[in-house]
Amino acid sequence: MRQQVYGIAERTRESLRHREEKPFHEIVAAAAASAVTDEPMRHTVEKVVAKLAGYPVARTRPFFDSPEKEVPGSGGLFAATIDPWKCTGCLECVEVCGPGALTMQEQDATVLDTLQQRFAFMSANPNTPARFIEGSDSPDGDIKRLMLDHANFWATTGGHGGCRGCGEVTAIRLVMSTSHALGERRRKTHITDLTGLIDRLYAKASTVDSDERRTRINDAIRVLERRLYLQEGGPTGNGPASTIIANATGCSSVYASTMPYNPYIDPWVNSLFQDAQPLAKGIFEGTAAQAVADVKALRVAELELTDSYDPATHDRPLSMLTWGQFTKKELDLLPTILTIGGDGASYDIGFGAMSRILASDTPIKVMVLNSGVYSNTGGQASTASLTAQDSDLSRFGSAHDGKHESRKELGLLASFHPGVFVCATSTAIQGHFLVNAMEFLRYGDAPAVLDIYTPCGSEHGISEDASAARARLAVESRMNPVFVHDPRRGSTLHDWFSLDGNPDVDKTWTTTDLAYKDDSGAIQLMKAALTPAEFALGETRFRKQFHRLPADLEPVAVLMADYVELPKEQQATRIPFIWATDDDQRLIKVQCSSSIVSLVKDRRRYWQMLQYLAGIHEAQLTALHKSDLSDLQERYETAMRERENSIDDIARAMSSLASASRAPVALGASIPIRGGGLPASGGMPTASSPAPAGSGAATAVVDAPIFLAENDIPKCNDCGTCYQELPQLFEQHTMIIDAAPQKVARMIPGALESVEITPDLEKRIDRVKKTCDAEILQ
Repeated sequence: MRQQVYGIAERTRESLRHREEKPFHEIVAAAAASAVTDEPMRHTVEKVVAKLAGYPVARTRPFFDSPEKEVPGSGGLFAATIDPWKCTGCLECVEVCGPGALTMQEQDATVLDTLQQRFAFMSANPNTPARFIEGSDSPDGDIKRLMLDHANFWATTGGHGGCRGCGEVTAIRLVMSTSHALGERRRKTHITDLTGLIDRLYAKASTVDSDERRTRINDAIRVLERRLYLQEGGPTGNGPASTIIANATGCSSVYASTMPYNPYIDPWVNSLFQDAQPLAKGIFEGTAAQAVADVKALRVAELELTDSYDPATHDRPLSMLTWGQFTKKELDLLPTILTIGGDGASYDIGFGAMSRILASDTPIKVMVLNSGVYSNTGGQASTASLTAQDSDLSRFGSAHDGKHESRKELGLLASFHPGVFVCATSTAIQGHFLVNAMEFLRYGDAPAVLDIYTPCGSEHGISEDASAARARLAVESRMNPVFVHDPRRGSTLHDWFSLDGNPDVDKTWTTTDLAYKDDSGAIQLMKAALTPAEFALGETRFRKQFHRLPADLEPVAVLMADYVELPKEQQATRIPFIWATDDDQRLIKVQCSSSIVSLVKDRRRYWQMLQYLAGIHEAQLTALHKSDLSDLQERYETAMRERENSIDDIARAMSSLASASRAPVALGASIPIRGGGLPASGGMPTASSPAPAGSGAATAVVDAPIFLAENDIPKCNDCGTCYQELPQLFEQHTMIIDAAPQKVARMIPGALESVEITPDLEKRIDRVKKTCDAEILQ
């Protein structure tokens, strides 16, 4: 079998390259048929084929077609394997992965046994080859591929006690996997550097004559050899932890410490409700203090190797060394110190302590799990709760109208602490979350804050599989927009703030497609503004704020998006409503309470503030300026064409007059003619060759860095890659396909003309074209 395996593999690849439509195990069986020369070989092949038959795999564009096209023999097959010991059955994966990727099944003994066998088979296989993961630990790479590395996948284990469909556990797992990947890369690089450094120190020690200097070099070698031992494995054999977690009391500490389990493989400690961030600073100070001796040895080594060490110059500074004098490279030698907390630990009782830490220059990482409610204490309201929602500690009952206060905007407050990196994000906006989670972990100039919207199914009143869908809608409706504040970008406030990841950043509201049945029962689509009211309608915490609009109020009903723009005196005589559908999917109008109006105004004000901070007003003025210039240019060119035509008419008239009066033939040549009215030779004008039909459209396709043809849109399977990675160019869209509404992606009309194609954007465009599941991007 070993002698035949390479031939079987190549014949299998050839069948896959030709897109042979058979299950993988049948393709392998056909490829191995010619290798079966005796009974033992037949028996071995049958065992292999039987094993493969129980483990479904797929030939995909990102992992097989694209690599095979570039380097034949480099493609691989993809499998999505469920861990039955940890699956809680929330079915959110079915929702997130899109149509056909995963399917729901009722669990019984047979299904469980099958899943266990598949997971055991996956676990026993070698790790994913490095070529499929290369570059994923860089913001420019395909970061989600980090999860293909078994070590990153197991950066957290099972064993958490979170509710089914909890929005927090997904965020924690992705951040921990990313932190592990970055830490592991740093560790491997450091081991290589240390090994070379120690070898050079030994060589240097053998050449020096001074006993004092030889002692200093040997002392450095001793410290660095111990560091190398710890980096390579140490007493546990696992090497140092990439992350240390200080978890504030709350949901995240409760489900992480359900005895006897803990989902973290890194050091984890549960702190009080109000002081996780100071605890993290204390851990950082202690960890950094332990690293001072190692950093000192590294500095001595570099100075001795270049014969630059001067006791009079270097002894005192090195004896007084603290982490505050560490270089960026030296700070990277420390593990990531991460604090995790919810609304109370970050927005409320713990805010003062957190603010004090943010005002320091301690590069700890603050992860905020923003669910907008205290879930672990029964659903109490917090300053992260939204206007109009019902929860404990906000007035409840039919006579009351929900929470009155506006939400505290922790992200903005954190942004205005000196030098702090802040990202407000959501795991549902996959591209935005992964890229900025990596930037959050890599930031070392000051503290960094990652404020993540994490829906709570039980307290928000949403189904277990709806966490990602609701989080995405929260972003699109401006209920919880995403943004990044990065002090490393440029020199102005507008440079530091970015609204990438939100739809239609230059508008107050984006739009949505509402599917409904008309009088004949056919599915129709209606485009409508998407406001926070549409988001609130789908959650139980806002249920009391909505009622079906009575027929007698229809004459004074105004859509919410228009209502909030009316002057106050006109609002008093109008009723706000939004469109929705009833149980039969018929179009209805839903009346919104005054509390929902307050919610919409509050969220609009917040969004407009973010637009201003990100310089959207300047961009709009610049676009208007360019438009005015373009209009002036067009008017000028039109005037010049008209002037040229007038001169041509005069010239022809004078030429005709000269001919009729027998004037000298050279007279016409003395009159200068601009443009193409007459050829230089003075002969008759010739018509320009007409442009080929459709040449403009063809050129647009050829010249465009990325293109999606209109007739290819129905083939889209809504994998989300394009509009997640390139929200400037693509958007999610609803189409009627086979008499049913279907989510697809499409290019934003005019986006290619208005978006500057930067080198970073070019990289993402190339990656998106290679990873489009439907293979329709050109």
